[in-house]
This record gives sequence, structure tokens and C-alpha cells, in this order.
Amino acid sequence: MINIKKGNPAQRGAQKTGSMSYNFAFACVSDNITLLIFDGRKNLKCKVELDETYKTGDVFSCNISGENLDKAMYCYESDGKMIPDLYAKTVTCCSEFNKIQDNARYLSRIVLDEFDWEGDMPLQIPYEDSIFYKIHVRGYTKSRTSMVKHKGTFDGIIQKADYLKELGITAVELMPAYEYDEAGRFSDYDENEKPSGMYKMAEQGRPLNYWGYCNALHFAPKASFTSCASYKNDYTYEFKNMVKQLHKKGIEVIMEMYFSDETPELITDCIRYWVMEYHIDGVHLYGPPCALNVCATDPVLSYTKIITVFWDGKRGHVRHMADYNDGYLGIIRRFLKGDDNQLEDFINTQRNNPQNAAVINYITNHNGFTLNDCVSYDRKHNEANHENNRDGESFNYSWNCGFEGRTKKKKVLALREKQMKNALMMLMFSAGTPLIFGGDEFLNSQLGNNNPYCLDNEISWVNWNDNEVSKRMTEFVKKLISFRKKYNILHMKDKLLASDSLSCGYPDISYHGSGAWYQVTENYNRHIGIMYCTKYSDCKTNAGKDDEFELIYIAYNMHWEAHELALPKISESSSWNVKICSADDESVSVTDNRTLHIAPRTSAVLTATIKNIKNIKRGHREYK
Repeated sequence: MINIKKGNPAQRGAQKTGSMSYNFAFACVSDNITLLIFDGRKNLKCKVELDETYKTGDVFSCNISGENLDKAMYCYESDGKMIPDLYAKTVTCCSEFNKIQDNARYLSRIVLDEFDWEGDMPLQIPYEDSIFYKIHVRGYTKSRTSMVKHKGTFDGIIQKADYLKELGITAVELMPAYEYDEAGRFSDYDENEKPSGMYKMAEQGRPLNYWGYCNALHFAPKASFTSCASYKNDYTYEFKNMVKQLHKKGIEVIMEMYFSDETPELITDCIRYWVMEYHIDGVHLYGPPCALNVCATDPVLSYTKIITVFWDGKRGHVRHMADYNDGYLGIIRRFLKGDDNQLEDFINTQRNNPQNAAVINYITNHNGFTLNDCVSYDRKHNEANHENNRDGESFNYSWNCGFEGRTKKKKVLALREKQMKNALMMLMFSAGTPLIFGGDEFLNSQLGNNNPYCLDNEISWVNWNDNEVSKRMTEFVKKLISFRKKYNILHMKDKLLASDSLSCGYPDISYHGSGAWYQVTENYNRHIGIMYCTKYSDCKTNAGKDDEFELIYIAYNMHWEAHELALPKISESSSWNVKICSADDESVSVTDNRTLHIAPRTSAVLTATIKNIKNIKRGHREYK
């Protein structure tokens, strides 16, 4: 016998509260609503009319007992219209991407806490030690070239975990992976109107939102991103298993979440739920500033990474906030292609490292060119979006290296490869946290499309290239990440001061041009040498050697002509050695340990070991 009484309005959504006891709470501006409970997708089990006696404020709540509802499905009805629960923890009728079901009522299930986490906890890797990697769950492994069993799923990401670990990634950022509205099913849709900026699918008559920045059920993992068969048809298990397996590899999970007019309460509740229920390590938020302030100071989220486009609000006692540095992309790309008057901006952004909040740097992202396209196209090619190429950003600060699009010209291809390596070196050796857009490390291309928001096809799916050049690029990225991790001076928590505070003869960071210790930033200059002194950090390679440290000299020449950069004087027992170069070995050379010859559009990393510093006279000016 089913017993119904007023429930707890504070426990929003549907929760099991005891043996055959369940609480339902739903906010709705109405005089009454109806709770519909189904046995299966079509069989209505019971209807519960909720009037004002079940209402607290705008929240209707009831407690149902005496019946096992563990596998039942539910939704609500108001004014004759079926509506989903915004706090629904799983959605059962959206298991295929962009497939409309005749009975799509957005039925939800109660999530039962039966998953074995095996002691898993969020990793809490500091921002300064992190390497971010951004992907679209479906697009990352949907292509046949991905060679995974369950393509386009959370399980597909699990199958790529070893690859991500080998690459050196410490955090995967997922584009919206909750139950979003890719086909206009959660919101009203007028078949006679084409929404602005949306591609109308001919076969469906509905807009496709592949990225997921739209109406959503934020508490539920996206059902169509699951393989289901291996997880007892419980969509939540696959997401949890993905998090657990990535954590075992030392990789965090960051959820990107888009909110429009949701209340700060819902946003905060949602983030808390994902942190506690799914063990995610952070969120990248698009939402109201007031909600961001609440999240920043919430005690439950005090160690959760919270990232937003621009952060200028309250901060917690832990450095868990971060700015998503949109300005970094434009500055780096302009310097990369050799624009005038960019050197000073490059130096400033390369060194940018706020004390109270971290900064996330990237040169490519979902809303723009891939890295390969950034050096292959001068202009966007978005014709496949069916908007007459009017959508997407027209100012990409890209350069095709002499030929628009695909080519077999060896000189063009060699220059493109070098430019991509230059860009990645700038990214990895900038202060802050670097973010790689998934697929950039092996030359993924979107064929010049910088806005594939509506495309669920080979353009938006990552192409896992398997050729000599892509393998060479992947190995280069591994090398960069490994080098960055090896030297703490390249990823410090605090901003480098450009001063010799240790009186060791060298400042923590210094800048060099044609003369040592002389920074030239005139508008025509496109080359610079940046030197780091590992004495100011706990360098892993020299730990415990008080009389020995290393100098790291990173040279950038984005000019179309070769240049000479001065190397600071070091002791006769030391020498400068080239460790990394974006071009071949003949592109850089060192003369008399004092002059670096660097080819056009080339970057290089040199190191030198300084020994017996007790015998070195104080002050770097001694070594001009």
C-alpha cells in the first residue's frame, strides 16, 4: 500500500530516504502539479496530485512509502504539459545522440548509491603542476580512427587513459557532458521558425547543438555519451568509472558547465552534487557572477578547482580559483606570425601569474581553429554550417604559411610544423597552467572550420592521425611537458620577480636581446631570449646540490630573418647545450658560449650547469 505525505522541500530532486521510502521535491510557480510515476517508459504506475498542502514557498514535496520505486521512472505534469525534474540525477529517454523518441518524456530515475569507488578521492593537483587537456566526449573518440570499442563515450575516454598519462596530461576538461538539449527537446520549439545561429537539420527539422551550450538537466550525465551495456544500463556508473580510472592514472576531471538563467542556489547545489557524487576535481563555469561568488567561498568547494572567464570576486582561503585567459590566445598568435609591436605584450603575458587566482592559458579551443588549422588557413571555412560562412570569428590571427588549406608542398608543410612547435613551446613555457585542445598534439584538423557547433560528423570528430608527422608532433609535445615538469622554475606558484634576491649572480628570470641583460622591445623586434635560474626553485635534477644549479635559456625568433642573441657569460667549466628546438639541429648554434645564432621562425631551449658558485663573484654584471 502506497503512503503519501508531505516531504522535505530542502532535498530537491528525488532521493531514497529509507527502505521503500522516497522523497520528491520540485520547484514550480503553479497552484498544483502532478507527479507521474512509470513502471517502464510507457506504463503509468500512479499519479500523485500535489496541491498547496504539499507546497513550501514554490517547492512541492512529498514522501512516498510502502512501494519499491528503485527502478521506477518519474516526471511532472503542469498545465497539461509533461516537464522533467531540473534536479533529475539520470535521464532515461535520451540514450542516442540526436535521436528523437516518440515517447520522449524525459523520465528520470532515482540514483542509488551502489558504485564501488575503491577509496577514490579528488586528486587536488595544484594549478602550477597541472597540464589541462580539453575534449568533447563524443567527438574525441567517435571517429573510426580512434580505435576504441565504444566510440564517442565516457568508456572511450577510459580506453585513452594510458595515452593521456603517457602524454603527460594531469587534467581532462570535458565540454558539457551533462544531459543537454542538442535537438531542442527540453525547450519549446516552433517548427516554422529557424532559431538564429542554429543549423536546421533537414531530416529532423530541429536545430542541432553539438557543443551543448544550451538548456540542460545539469545533474544528469549525458546518456548518449555512455555505452551502457557494461554498466547494468545505469548511465551514472560509466561516468563514475571514467573518473575513477582517470584518477588511478593521476588525471583529474574538470567539468565545463553552462548556465543561463538558473538560480545561484541551483548552480551551487549542482556543483556540490558533482563533487560529492562523481568525485570531479573542478568545474569551468559560465554563469551569473553572484553564483560564482557563492561557489568561491562555499566550504564544501574550498578545494575544488573553479574556473571562469574572468574572476574578480571573492576568493576562498585556498588558491582554487582560476581565470580562463581569453586574452592569451590573441597575443601569442600575433607574436607567432610575426606581427609588429607584439614583443612587449608577449613578454608580459608569458610572465603573467596572479597570486590569488591561477590562470589557464591556451592557444586553441573549441570555438576557433585547431592548431593545425591556425597555421594552414588565413580565413575561416564554415560553409558546412549552412550559414553562408557568416558564423564564427573572422579575426583569427592565423597564417597559412603561404598556401591556403591542404597541400603537398614540402616547404609549406615544414614551415607549418615548425610554427606549431613554436606555438606549443610558448604555451608550455609560459607561467600559469597550459591547456591543450585535444587532438592538437597529432595535427587534428577541422578543414578550416572555426565554429563546428552544429556538426556531428568527421569535421568535428577528432581524427587520430597515424602518420610520421603526427607521431613526431606527439613526441615533441611529450618532450615539452616532461621538460616543464622537470624544472619547477618553469611552473612556479608565485610570480617571478626578475631580481637576484638570492645574490647568486643571476635573477630568477631575465631577458636578453642582441646584448646580454638588455631587453629590446621596439615594434620591429620579433626575437627575445628569456633565462631562468633554477636556484630559485627546488629543481628536481639538482636537489641537495647547494653548489650547483642550472640556467635555462629559451630563445624565440619569430622574424623571417635569422638573428643573434647574446648569452650571459658563464664560468669556463660550463657550456650552453641545446635541449629542444622547433627546427632541425642546424637551425641554432652557439659561438664561444656567448652568442646564439637562431634561424628564422625558430624557438630553442638551452641549458647550462653552474658549479662551485662559492667561487663565483657576486652579481651577474660580472658576466656581461
